[in-house]
Amino acid sequence: MSLRFRVLGSGSSGNATLVEGGGTRILLDAGLGPRELADRLLSAGVDPASVDAIFLSHEHSDHAKGAASFSRKWGVRLSGSRGTYAAASLGASEIAGYDVLDPGSRRSVGALTIEAIPVPHDAAEPIAFVVSCDGVSLGHATDLGHMGRRLTEAFAPCRAILVESNYDPGMLRDGSYPWSLKERILSPLGHLSNGDVALYLEKSLPETCEAVVLAHLSRKNNHPEVARMTAETALRRRGRDDLRLEMTGPEGTDWIEARTSARPTPELGQMRLF
Repeated sequence: MSLRFRVLGSGSSGNATLVEGGGTRILLDAGLGPRELADRLLSAGVDPASVDAIFLSHEHSDHAKGAASFSRKWGVRLSGSRGTYAAASLGASEIAGYDVLDPGSRRSVGALTIEAIPVPHDAAEPIAFVVSCDGVSLGHATDLGHMGRRLTEAFAPCRAILVESNYDPGMLRDGSYPWSLKERILSPLGHLSNGDVALYLEKSLPETCEAVVLAHLSRKNNHPEVARMTAETALRRRGRDDLRLEMTGPEGTDWIEARTSARPTPELGQMRLF
């Protein structure tokens, strides 16, 4: 059995990930405009009306701005924390409905089970997700200031992990952002740097994981090749040169599958990062 996912958009211009398993489809975040979100679903061969639910990580516009309009147009229920519901003013919006997913709790939608993991970020009640289908799990975390033990433990059984690799510290410090914004990004409630992700990959990446997607890269304070090189170096140190490494940007990715099959033992010296 397997589940698959496809990033529809990633970064400050809008975040959304489509996850599919056992005939059930959900969106993790809806930070694109409703028309653009529908167009990208159609480009992926998915009818917007076939989406079973939208799960919101937090209220910031690049993760939630299209949620209410999409919910209203296509009759799709929203789900997320109580803090997100209040901070996004969803009570004042006409939506198909909202199901509370408290941090630490789980909710089943069709064949999928979605677990909410609390994360440190400057939002009302932000969460990351572990989405599971028949024993196969995807870990999904964007917008967080550091990888805590609870998130690391929640990701331990995951076959695929999407995690933000937002900035390069040198590029951020030398860049044009005002110091107040730099301090916010660098804070424990800000975003993950390439180095933060590298430390996680080297020290805590689960052996079950077969694919890592680096997401939410800053256009001004990062570069895809810098993020990739930093992650590849960490994976070499870990001895995980068999692992699939993907980068995503504003246009998203193709479909990526997470399977139950055991990962093969790589040939000595073979490098298969792609």
